[in-house]
Amino acid sequence: MTISKMFLIILVAGIGLMLSTQVYAQDNDDNEANNQVEETGMPEQTVSDAGIEAVREAQESAPAPADKKFKNATKLLKEQVKAKDWKQGWDKKKQRIIVIESAEFKTTDPARDKDFFVKREMAVKKAYLTAKVDIISTINQEMSAIDIASMPGSDVNKALGAERAQLDKEIAIEKEELAKLLDQTNKAEADMLRGTTFGERLNDLMAALIKKLDIEYRKNERDKAKIARFEQLKKQLEISKKRYSDLQDKAEAMQASVRERQESAVESMASMPLYGSSVIMQTESWNESNSIYQVAVMLCWSMVMERSARAIVSGEEYTVKPSADAKSVQDWLEDQNPATMIGPRQYIDAEGNRWFLGISARSYDDDLSSTERRKNKQIADLYAQQMAAFCVWADVESYKMARTALESRGNEKVQNDVVAESYAERLTQSFKNKTIRGMQSLFSDEVEHPITGSTIYVSVYGINPNDAKTALEIEKINYATKVMDNQHQTVERGRKAANKAADKASQNRTEDFQKGYGQQEKNINGELQKRQPAKKGIEVLNNGNGNTKKDKKSTSGAFSGDTNVGDDF
Repeated sequence: MTISKMFLIILVAGIGLMLSTQVYAQDNDDNEANNQVEETGMPEQTVSDAGIEAVREAQESAPAPADKKFKNATKLLKEQVKAKDWKQGWDKKKQRIIVIESAEFKTTDPARDKDFFVKREMAVKKAYLTAKVDIISTINQEMSAIDIASMPGSDVNKALGAERAQLDKEIAIEKEELAKLLDQTNKAEADMLRGTTFGERLNDLMAALIKKLDIEYRKNERDKAKIARFEQLKKQLEISKKRYSDLQDKAEAMQASVRERQESAVESMASMPLYGSSVIMQTESWNESNSIYQVAVMLCWSMVMERSARAIVSGEEYTVKPSADAKSVQDWLEDQNPATMIGPRQYIDAEGNRWFLGISARSYDDDLSSTERRKNKQIADLYAQQMAAFCVWADVESYKMARTALESRGNEKVQNDVVAESYAERLTQSFKNKTIRGMQSLFSDEVEHPITGSTIYVSVYGINPNDAKTALEIEKINYATKVMDNQHQTVERGRKAANKAADKASQNRTEDFQKGYGQQEKNINGELQKRQPAKKGIEVLNNGNGNTKKDKKSTSGAFSGDTNVGDDF
């Protein structure tokens, strides 16, 4: 056994336990409490979850020891589920349904398969969707079925009937022509020919009568036209008899080749919404000998998971009782191995919030271009959100059709049974135009994938009822602020309009123009008067009181007229 194969066996043995998230179901007391809630119509804010102990046990268990004999993902997962005494199907006591499904694909070497991570994720989605269909089919489905066992005689008649009918018609016409010729020699024999049905008796009688007519016509060769007509009729009869004989041989051969045929068909259709399902455990395996990579998932739907999903879609607050060692969802994710996680999950954090999670991964090796790395990152983010949302919203539909046919061929001595089967299916889950609040990125990092050694980008998104309600509150606050913003901006637009109007109104006013004109005219005239020559003699200055005064004289210095200027610009 190669080192890589041994490592893979160890990996798949531990991956289911390592990826275990919480299986939730309420005990009888909690179910009674929830029933009371339904009767009263009042939402129960906090409930306990009897499945938490099983989940904690799964999370804390040591990885299973590697078995020398190879086990695929499905076998390993079923062994782990059986060891925990978790029942597949509907568990009345815990009010939950558990389904195990798998999907696989061929890859000669995951490390060299450039599309490996896409194939892996698609396999998880196929297994996840198939498990959902199993759940809804358990609840409600429509079915049609038929079984047929038949001998091939009717088939032979259908295949050869038209050809045989045409030959019968042609032989009947030719028999009547022969009978008319016999009327001229022996009326009784002609009538006997008309009354004979097809088969050996007819063939023998026609052969005898033709021979007799041949002798009669050879005796009397005067009517050349009748002889020619007789010869033509003989040829037509021989051709028709040969075709009729061939047709009988063909029919007998068909009867001998298909002695018996059986058919069976079944058609199934199921359609219903499913809220609150998630993968609880997941295992993966790669068999080097046959190149099959298999992914197996354990999907759970329970009453309390549906209740949490209902709280998300209706905007309610809703918490459940956390385990004693519960952490924040971010801390819990840090403790996991994200390289081995993919698909939907769910976890109850320390505050009792039930998280519906979606995990996606894409190649992120250094040899990729920056454009490819960015594209892969964005794709992983989107599909992580998709898988988280599918835990809450999903309109699930399925159509399946199977047909089987068995033919027993041969003859009485040698027989051979041939079987043919066909199968067609179409499975879908979808939602459209849903308002989703509280979806958030919880983890994203570049990590090394343990099987391929490749660097991958892992993205985890999640949603829970309380954050969805908080998001609704945040939305309300921001839209209220938006309304106030719009109102204030309307005021600002009014101020701006007033400023523009005042600016425009102040331009080119006639009174302002006249005022400026008058002031400047006065200034100019005053300046001109100053420039007139001074009169000779001593000029007496009047201080307004009739007193005279000496000329002023400036002195050196500095001053400031602004003594209190604020720093407001």
